[in-house]
Amino acid sequence: MDREKLIQYINGENLSEKELVEILDWIEGSEKNQQEYEELKKLWVLSGINEASPVRYRKFFQQQSRTKKFILNEAFMKYAAIFILAFFIGGFSIYLTNQTFQSTVAYNEIQVPGGEKSIITLYDGTKVWLNSGTTLKYPSTFEKSERKVFVNGEAFFDVAKNKNQPFVVNANQIDIKVLGTRFNVYAYQDEPEIQVTLEEGAVHTKAISSKKWTNVKPGEQAIYNNNTKQLHKKTVNTELFSSWKENLLRFEDAPFKDVIKKMEHWYGVRITLDSSIDTEEAYTMTIKTESLREMLNLISKTTQIKYEINENKVLITKP
Repeated sequence: MDREKLIQYINGENLSEKELVEILDWIEGSEKNQQEYEELKKLWVLSGINEASPVRYRKFFQQQSRTKKFILNEAFMKYAAIFILAFFIGGFSIYLTNQTFQSTVAYNEIQVPGGEKSIITLYDGTKVWLNSGTTLKYPSTFEKSERKVFVNGEAFFDVAKNKNQPFVVNANQIDIKVLGTRFNVYAYQDEPEIQVTLEEGAVHTKAISSKKWTNVKPGEQAIYNNNTKQLHKKTVNTELFSSWKENLLRFEDAPFKDVIKKMEHWYGVRITLDSSIDTEEAYTMTIKTESLREMLNLISKTTQIKYEINENKVLITKP
């Protein structure tokens, strides 16, 4: 594997999809490759070279051409000095050292535009479906203790099993921990609730501010209220909450206000309702790949409404 490409990957530079696949396949190809990658990553961090350029890369590899003993001794003296400072100055220096180390972790971020969807397979084999307006953030390499990602929006996870390395999803105000399972996360930042719906396997979830984990079973949904900071469970039809990844919108006795919210995320629009509209009217229907106008026409057949579409804004009123 080209070491310069590996350094570009470690440094979080933009690489083509083909290059990323080649690098990830190589890292996961053997334990020896993983060790070589980790060693290269440590040496890059300890080198103190932050700027990414061909000149900097040459300087780094020239350093490596010297003995590893010299580099490690250099690093030891550097961190020994920090330790001595921390001893005299106190915890503040230790905090700064930890922050510096943590900041070296490179993250990839995927942002799905409004009205679009995406699918990604992480390098551990986990498959993730991302709904409209969703952001997924994940490290360039997982830690040995856990596989942690961050999501804001809606995502469906089919997690690759690894009993020695739990998969953790941070969804704004809650954490979700699994070993290998299929579940849906609904966690848009502007929504009052976060929903975790389990299809199969087992899920443990808790509020970030809490130490108590709640176990979720297949067919159950954990709901966290962002206002009350309370978490509770209920039994649901899981297909209603995961059918979006199959390009289906399904509603079963859902109040009109919930239908509107789903439509906003689905089509990437902002919908304004006239105060005369009954937002609690229940809807049961299945929508497949209809356009926004077609869906509004469908609703108007059962409910007396009229609508105006102006780019990404929709106004719904009574006729």
